[in-house]
Amino acid sequence: MKDDKFGTFEERRWRPIVWTPELEVGVEVIDNGHRELIDLYNAVREASQLKDRAWTGVLLERLGNATALHFDEEEMLMTGINYAQAVDHKEEHRKLLDEFAHQVDEWRDQHDSAELLCRFLYAWLLRHVAVLDAKLAGAIRDAATANGGV
Repeated sequence: MKDDKFGTFEERRWRPIVWTPELEVGVEVIDNGHRELIDLYNAVREASQLKDRAWTGVLLERLGNATALHFDEEEMLMTGINYAQAVDHKEEHRKLLDEFAHQVDEWRDQHDSAELLCRFLYAWLLRHVAVLDAKLAGAIRDAATANGGV
């Protein structure tokens, strides 16, 4: 699959994610959350490659908690601007958290490497930022402009 903004996901999925200006959506709280999620993804990836299951497990828990917190922050922003796409966006959040929990359970139960989980997270993070969060950020900026903000 090809994505104009980020290149071919299939080729880059197991690589670390490097924060670039292209990943910024222009809303500080959202961008800060994305940076944290990317840092945690990269740490999970590294721990998995080092075959440190205990540390990978700790990092996966941190990533799950940080993701849920980030989604809560986004959803509060959606409520604050009466975001028209809120229902769909929240459903995407719910689906990701469910899939993340499933993938972590599979990793724990099967004692496999975290590579499949990292591949899933890599693709999901970049697509979510590029598509859904970019739209949300635009709506937040539009609302701020309409209310006399920046």
